Amino acid sequence: MKKFIPQILMFFNLFFFSCGEGISPAPEIIEPGFSGTIRFIGQWPSDITQTNIVLFKNPLLSAADFNVFNIKFISNTIPYGASIYNFDSRENFLLADVQPGEYAYLAVGQSKTPQLSLSRSDWFVAGVYYQNGDTTKPGTLTIPIDALIEGIEIIVDFNNPPPQPPGG
Repeated sequence: MKKFIPQILMFFNLFFFSCGEGISPAPEIIEPGFSGTIRFIGQWPSDITQTNIVLFKNPLLSAADFNVFNIKFISNTIPYGASIYNFDSRENFLLADVQPGEYAYLAVGQSKTPQLSLSRSDWFVAGVYYQNGDTTKPGTLTIPIDALIEGIEIIVDFNNPPPQPPGG
Protein backbone atom coordinates (compact mmCIF):
# COMPACT_ATOMS: atom_id res chain seq x y z
CA MET A 1 0.00 0.00 0.00
CA LYS A 2 2.84 2.43 0.84
CA LYS A 3 4.08 1.81 -2.63
CA PHE A 4 0.86 3.26 -4.14
CA ILE A 5 0.57 6.37 -1.92
CA PRO A 6 2.78 8.59 -4.15
CA GLN A 7 0.76 7.56 -7.21
CA ILE A 8 -2.55 8.18 -5.42
CA LEU A 9 -1.35 11.62 -4.25
CA MET A 10 -0.17 12.45 -7.74
CA PHE A 11 -3.58 11.43 -9.13
CA PHE A 12 -5.45 13.62 -6.59
CA ASN A 13 -3.13 16.58 -7.26
CA LEU A 14 -3.59 16.17 -10.97
CA PHE A 15 -7.36 15.80 -10.65
CA PHE A 16 -8.09 18.57 -8.14
CA PHE A 17 -5.50 21.20 -9.00
CA SER A 18 -5.25 21.00 -12.75
CA CYS A 19 -8.92 20.90 -13.71
CA GLY A 20 -9.70 24.52 -12.85
CA GLU A 21 -12.75 25.36 -14.94
CA GLY A 22 -12.49 22.08 -16.78
CA ILE A 23 -14.36 22.17 -20.03
CA SER A 24 -16.63 25.08 -19.12
CA PRO A 25 -17.49 27.43 -21.99
CA ALA A 26 -15.48 30.57 -22.59
CA PRO A 27 -17.06 33.71 -21.16
CA GLU A 28 -19.56 35.34 -23.51
CA ILE A 29 -18.23 38.47 -25.20
CA ILE A 30 -20.93 41.11 -25.47
CA GLU A 31 -20.74 43.56 -28.35
CA PRO A 32 -20.91 47.12 -26.98
CA GLY A 33 -24.10 48.97 -27.75
CA PHE A 34 -27.37 50.41 -26.52
CA SER A 35 -31.02 49.41 -26.63
CA GLY A 36 -34.37 50.68 -25.50
CA THR A 37 -37.74 52.03 -26.54
CA ILE A 38 -39.04 55.04 -28.40
CA ARG A 39 -42.57 56.17 -27.60
CA PHE A 40 -44.38 58.37 -30.10
CA ILE A 41 -47.07 60.73 -28.82
CA GLY A 42 -49.45 62.64 -31.07
CA GLN A 43 -50.10 62.62 -34.79
CA TRP A 44 -47.19 61.87 -37.12
CA PRO A 45 -46.55 64.71 -39.60
CA SER A 46 -47.85 63.65 -43.03
CA ASP A 47 -44.77 64.74 -45.00
CA ILE A 48 -42.20 62.61 -43.11
CA THR A 49 -40.33 60.10 -45.28
CA GLN A 50 -37.64 58.99 -42.85
CA THR A 51 -37.37 58.57 -39.09
CA ASN A 52 -34.10 57.27 -37.68
CA ILE A 53 -32.19 56.97 -34.42
CA VAL A 54 -28.92 58.89 -34.69
CA LEU A 55 -25.96 58.84 -32.28
CA PHE A 56 -23.28 61.54 -32.26
CA LYS A 57 -19.90 61.28 -30.58
CA ASN A 58 -19.52 65.01 -29.96
CA PRO A 59 -22.12 67.68 -29.15
CA LEU A 60 -23.96 69.46 -31.96
CA LEU A 61 -22.74 72.99 -31.38
CA SER A 62 -22.91 74.07 -35.03
CA ALA A 63 -24.24 72.77 -38.34
CA ALA A 64 -20.70 71.60 -39.12
CA ASP A 65 -20.92 69.07 -36.23
CA PHE A 66 -23.56 67.17 -38.23
CA ASN A 67 -20.98 65.24 -40.25
CA VAL A 68 -19.98 61.70 -41.17
CA PHE A 69 -17.07 61.73 -38.69
CA ASN A 70 -19.29 62.67 -35.75
CA ILE A 71 -22.22 60.36 -36.58
CA LYS A 72 -21.56 56.95 -35.02
CA PHE A 73 -24.93 55.27 -35.53
CA ILE A 74 -27.94 55.58 -37.83
CA SER A 75 -30.76 53.09 -37.48
CA ASN A 76 -32.80 51.69 -40.30
CA THR A 77 -35.91 53.74 -40.94
CA ILE A 78 -38.49 53.47 -38.18
CA PRO A 79 -41.90 52.55 -39.64
CA TYR A 80 -44.13 55.54 -40.28
CA GLY A 81 -46.98 55.79 -37.76
CA ALA A 82 -45.37 53.61 -35.08
CA SER A 83 -46.52 54.27 -31.53
CA ILE A 84 -43.73 52.27 -29.88
CA TYR A 85 -40.43 51.17 -31.40
CA ASN A 86 -37.91 48.90 -29.67
CA PHE A 87 -34.33 49.22 -30.81
CA ASP A 88 -30.93 47.60 -30.36
CA SER A 89 -27.87 49.28 -31.88
CA ARG A 90 -26.41 45.88 -32.77
CA GLU A 91 -29.29 45.19 -35.16
CA ASN A 92 -31.14 46.97 -37.98
CA PHE A 93 -28.80 49.83 -38.79
CA LEU A 94 -27.59 51.79 -41.78
CA LEU A 95 -24.37 52.90 -40.07
CA ALA A 96 -22.87 51.55 -36.87
CA ASP A 97 -19.54 52.49 -35.35
CA VAL A 98 -20.49 52.08 -31.69
CA GLN A 99 -17.37 51.59 -29.59
CA PRO A 100 -16.91 51.77 -25.83
CA GLY A 101 -16.81 55.41 -24.79
CA GLU A 102 -18.86 58.50 -24.19
CA TYR A 103 -21.40 59.88 -26.66
CA ALA A 104 -22.85 63.38 -26.49
CA TYR A 105 -26.14 63.21 -28.38
CA LEU A 106 -28.66 60.44 -29.04
CA ALA A 107 -31.80 61.50 -30.88
CA VAL A 108 -34.64 60.53 -33.15
CA GLY A 109 -34.30 62.51 -36.36
CA GLN A 110 -36.89 62.96 -39.07
CA SER A 111 -36.58 64.04 -42.67
CA LYS A 112 -38.83 64.93 -45.57
CA THR A 113 -36.27 63.81 -48.17
CA PRO A 114 -36.83 60.39 -49.75
CA GLN A 115 -33.11 59.50 -49.74
CA LEU A 116 -30.78 59.48 -46.77
CA SER A 117 -29.07 62.84 -46.56
CA LEU A 118 -26.22 63.97 -44.34
CA SER A 119 -27.13 67.62 -44.74
CA ARG A 120 -28.19 69.11 -41.40
CA SER A 121 -30.85 71.26 -43.07
CA ASP A 122 -32.69 68.11 -44.24
CA TRP A 123 -33.26 66.87 -40.68
CA PHE A 124 -35.10 67.98 -37.58
CA VAL A 125 -34.94 66.39 -34.15
CA ALA A 126 -38.19 64.79 -33.02
CA GLY A 127 -36.94 63.26 -29.73
CA VAL A 128 -33.82 63.34 -27.57
CA TYR A 129 -32.33 60.99 -25.00
CA TYR A 130 -32.28 62.73 -21.63
CA GLN A 131 -30.54 61.40 -18.53
CA ASN A 132 -32.26 61.06 -15.16
CA GLY A 133 -35.28 63.08 -16.29
CA ASP A 134 -33.22 66.24 -16.90
CA THR A 135 -34.80 67.69 -20.06
CA THR A 136 -32.66 70.84 -19.98
CA LYS A 137 -29.81 69.20 -21.90
CA PRO A 138 -29.25 66.03 -23.92
CA GLY A 139 -28.05 63.06 -21.90
CA THR A 140 -24.57 61.65 -22.20
CA LEU A 141 -24.49 57.98 -23.12
CA THR A 142 -21.51 56.04 -21.75
CA ILE A 143 -20.96 52.61 -23.26
CA PRO A 144 -18.53 50.36 -21.36
CA ILE A 145 -16.40 47.60 -22.87
CA ASP A 146 -18.33 44.38 -23.52
CA ALA A 147 -21.67 45.78 -22.36
CA LEU A 148 -25.07 46.55 -23.79
CA ILE A 149 -26.71 49.59 -22.17
CA GLU A 150 -30.38 48.66 -21.87
CA GLY A 151 -33.54 50.55 -20.96
CA ILE A 152 -32.91 53.77 -22.87
CA GLU A 153 -36.16 55.62 -23.37
CA ILE A 154 -36.79 58.41 -25.85
CA ILE A 155 -40.11 60.23 -26.07
CA VAL A 156 -41.13 61.74 -29.39
CA ASP A 157 -43.95 64.16 -28.66
CA PHE A 158 -45.08 65.64 -31.97
CA ASN A 159 -47.03 68.32 -30.06
CA ASN A 160 -43.99 69.38 -28.03
CA PRO A 161 -40.75 68.89 -30.04
CA PRO A 162 -37.37 69.31 -28.33
CA PRO A 163 -35.04 72.25 -28.97
CA GLN A 164 -33.31 71.94 -32.32
CA PRO A 165 -29.52 71.80 -32.58
CA PRO A 166 -27.85 74.54 -34.65
CA GLY A 167 -28.10 74.49 -38.43
CA GLY A 168 -31.62 73.20 -38.91
